[in-house]
Amino acid sequence: MRKPLSRVRGRRRSAPVPEPAGPPTPQQQLAETMEAMFLARGRTLTDPQTADAYAITLEAVLLMLDGALAEGVVGEPAHESLRGMIGGMADSPNML
Repeated sequence: MRKPLSRVRGRRRSAPVPEPAGPPTPQQQLAETMEAMFLARGRTLTDPQTADAYAITLEAVLLMLDGALAEGVVGEPAHESLRGMIGGMADSPNML
């Protein structure tokens, strides 16, 4: 019986990492920035519990932002832009 190709001399080879098709998108850059911030504190957004806490925090930020709109602290255009940016942040764990 032949050894699988992934095994050579008792060590498992990892699959090659594919090269990106082009420069990272702004959303990919944001995800990498968010991940770097978490890694600096010994955490990672690839951990389901950390990603869940991150999502809860961003939900709280959206609630605050909606309150700011309701109180007239920010206008509709700014509110819409900020909600879009926070939505991009919320997708960071899925981009890693």
